[in-house]
Amino acid sequence: MKNTNERFVIIGNGIGGLTAAEEIRKENQTASIIIISQEDYLTYYRMKLSHSISKEVTMKDLLVHGEDWYDERAIQVLLGKRAEQIDTENKCVILEDGKQIPYDKLLIANGSTPFMPSLPGIEKQGIYSLRTFKNLKDIQNYLRDCREVAVVGGGLLGIEAAWALKDRGLKVHIIQNTGYLLGRQLDEELADYVREWLEREGLIIDLFADIQELRGDQKVREIYTKDNRTIPADMVLFSIGVRPNINIAEGTGLKVNRGILVNQRLKTSIDDIYAAGDIAEVENAASGLWTISMEQGKVAGKNMAGAEIDYVPAQPATILSIGAFSLFSVGKVGNRLEEISYKNKDVFHKLFMEDGKLVGGVLIGDTKKMAKLKKAVQDRVSIKDMAEKGWDALEIIQQF
Repeated sequence: MKNTNERFVIIGNGIGGLTAAEEIRKENQTASIIIISQEDYLTYYRMKLSHSISKEVTMKDLLVHGEDWYDERAIQVLLGKRAEQIDTENKCVILEDGKQIPYDKLLIANGSTPFMPSLPGIEKQGIYSLRTFKNLKDIQNYLRDCREVAVVGGGLLGIEAAWALKDRGLKVHIIQNTGYLLGRQLDEELADYVREWLEREGLIIDLFADIQELRGDQKVREIYTKDNRTIPADMVLFSIGVRPNINIAEGTGLKVNRGILVNQRLKTSIDDIYAAGDIAEVENAASGLWTISMEQGKVAGKNMAGAEIDYVPAQPATILSIGAFSLFSVGKVGNRLEEISYKNKDVFHKLFMEDGKLVGGVLIGDTKKMAKLKKAVQDRVSIKDMAEKGWDALEIIQQF
């Protein structure tokens, strides 16, 4: 531990910024720590927002920590304050109201913004994305007059949101412009299995649905696709990815690509400035995952406080849990990899190999072995001998 009078400033109070602040304080008991938050709330579980559409939740239900936690650690949070600019020469963050916050070390962790396409009718009432607590409340208020709705995007968050909308008693479409759902987590066969389950539960899956226009008067009423399909929708929720908020880097000299470029210690191209979470681009990739943002925040915070540790990217892992359905996906998954599967009425498991090494896996229906599968994929365990003996995926997984 090294106690100093340094000024640590963090832009963004997502899980990356919060975790960094916690790590800095563990290493340095006397430095000042300031988190700048554009939102009016302390850090909360964004990943719970889609599940919460069907529930009446308060911010207290979603908070990671209450005010006492920050007070005990002398972490100051500036709520409702937008960081407008970074003056790297004078080492200060300039807020929207003109106030300057000086720093000795700075972490940029201001996250990302949902992508909204440029479509005719996109400005109509009833068209949303879900990223913040305010978004959630706006959507819930609007849904009071809705019967049939659409979620655009068949990824993890889109499916979670669609399920929650179904739980509210609404007729729900999932609009996907490709041929199958969960394209990052599943191959086509697994995706068909998931789609069939969702359809049996009452969701309407519209595949190869490329939107041409959002129609209605002032309010959206239907989606019109490029292959001349009309899909009724009193509300449309877009869940088609995010874009890192790189505008904060303008005029700073920071190197950017899709996100702000960082090295293995999450340091940017300018001394004393770090980046973590959705905004950080590590090894040509910017992630939108909560667990990765948390790990990056931990590494960035330690390094800002004087440590010298590398961030080692973990295998991407995803959990989907809706109703009686559970799914876990980890590592590389795809139609071009060698595969071994196991399937019965309630369970579908599949393992993916390269040169006899385990590089990815999917558990559907029974996910109890997900931690062991994740470690086996991370370690690239050889399953060549078991595969050559004709073992199925369930028999192999039981060996982990």
